[in-house]
Order: sequence, then structure tokens, then C-alpha cells
Amino acid sequence: MNPSEVLMLIVEASLGLAGFAGVVTAVGQRSVTDLVELQRLNLVNLLATAFGALFMSLGALALQSAQVDDATIWRIWSAVGIVPMLFFGVRSMLTVGRSIGLAQAARSPTLLTINTLGLLTCGLQIWNVSSAGFFWPFFVLLITLFALGCFSFARLLLYLRA
Repeated sequence: MNPSEVLMLIVEASLGLAGFAGVVTAVGQRSVTDLVELQRLNLVNLLATAFGALFMSLGALALQSAQVDDATIWRIWSAVGIVPMLFFGVRSMLTVGRSIGLAQAARSPTLLTINTLGLLTCGLQIWNVSSAGFFWPFFVLLITLFALGCFSFARLLLYLRA
């Protein structure tokens, strides 16, 4: 598969993932304002990660169609991708810390795993911007965003069962 095909696949998958947010809200029969803080966090993270991957994939496709050099495309979008990764990690940690306490949040293996994944992905993007210009680190970023969105979707489904 060439990068364009992969990016189109991510666009389609991201749209589907974003659509799940509406399904979860409809099945739960609650408005967004009725959700508890952690449920709202998962809904926002689901939407942010899905639309982040969608926006970055479409942006890379647009630059490819404008005949921009591939290495430049991957550097640009790797740099842009650091922003949602940092936003996701910081916002999640602060919200969870407010909800369950910073001490308990700091001991959470789930948060530790997710934030470590986010930091490693950010480091990979910094390397890609500064020296590489490859597609695969950008692809790792998109997959990480998509995986975080799927995690948030699963958490929302678990809240529905409670």
C-alpha cells in the first residue's frame, strides 16, 4: 500500500470512529451536559482523536495532490501532530486528577501506559521533524490517535453498562 491509500483508509476509519460518539450518546440517552466528568472526557477524547487523525490525513493528502515533496509533508504533519498528543495527555491527566485525585491518578497503570505511549509518539514525531521526514513515524502518530479514540470509545461503552 502506498501512503495515499493508507491515508484514505485512516480518513474512512476516523469518520467511523467519530460516528461512534453519536451512537454512544444516543444509546446512553443522555445529553452531553448530563455526562459525568470522566464520561465527558472520554467523549471529548474520542472526538478529538478521531477528528485529529482525519484532519491530518486529509491535510497530508492535500499536500500530496499539490505535488509537495513527501519528506516535507511528513515533517509538517509530524510537527502538527505533536499538538493533539500533548493536549490529549495533559487534559486527560488534569481531568482524571481532578476527579479521582492526583495521587491516585499518578498510580494508575492505565494512565501511565497511555501517557507513556503519547510521550513516545511525541518523541518519534520530534525525531521525524528534525532529521527523518519518513512516512512511518507519521503513520504511528495516526495509529496512536486512532487507538486512543478506540480506547475512549470502549470506556464510554463501559460507562453505559454501569
